[in-house]
Amino acid sequence: MKKVIIPVIVMIVFSAVNAFCMDLDNMMPALEEAKAGIAATFASIDKGLSGAAGELSKVDLKGEDARKILNALCKDRPYVVDCSIIDTKGVMIVVEPAEYKKHEGSDISTQAHIAKLLKTQKPVLSEVFSSVEGIEVIDFNYPILSDKGEFLGAVSMLVKQDALCDDVLAPLVKNLPCKAWIMQKDGLIIYDPDPDQIARNVFTDDLFLPFRDLVSFSRTVASSKDGAGSYDFYSKGLENKTLVKKSAVWDTVSLYGTEWRIIIMEADEVLAVAKDMGNR
Repeated sequence: MKKVIIPVIVMIVFSAVNAFCMDLDNMMPALEEAKAGIAATFASIDKGLSGAAGELSKVDLKGEDARKILNALCKDRPYVVDCSIIDTKGVMIVVEPAEYKKHEGSDISTQAHIAKLLKTQKPVLSEVFSSVEGIEVIDFNYPILSDKGEFLGAVSMLVKQDALCDDVLAPLVKNLPCKAWIMQKDGLIIYDPDPDQIARNVFTDDLFLPFRDLVSFSRTVASSKDGAGSYDFYSKGLENKTLVKKSAVWDTVSLYGTEWRIIIMEADEVLAVAKDMGNR
């Protein structure tokens, strides 16, 4: 979030002080650090993919050198599932590490992000989807170009998005009265401290629909790159049914045109232990 936005947020918060209370001393620094942490991870992945694409453009894409490049790309990234080379038709021709080699030959050209990659020949970051490996993941893709600019295919990094986010966010909020969650613009929760909420859609999941404040807040988040607000939800995930009002601020981090909304929130007053959700 640009620093010039902060006074606007502060003004909004103070104008709504009777409705909810925000501890900006905790939340704003946490939001800035969360955004910087995810952005740094994105930059590291982009640098790795760009470097690998450059190396792959000089070797046999089906040879052992290509496999070594993929393994080096996967190394020291615990959130990575596998790395692969995709040919100009959208077929995975090489996949590493070895346990995923069985997926070589899979045609993934109909996946939305791969179709976009093949059409634009530009780097792409997917939204969460079900991969041929049988898991919910995100996919970073970078085009492989010859010295003459000819499109040779792409290098792919398949990532467990919740693991990537947890690696950055969990240490950040560990000793703060704040929590962080991340949402796609379509309402899908990419990351939440409560694993039961990950991969649920705030706009459509039956769990969230009774919480009109939360749905309305999330739609505002989806339509605005940054801001502040509040919503009502359970105190501590799905285990504690005590309702509380949660104050929140959010900002955006993006790569290859794909945007993630990062939300930092903290619980304020307890609303009720057993409130009739049917009347909300």
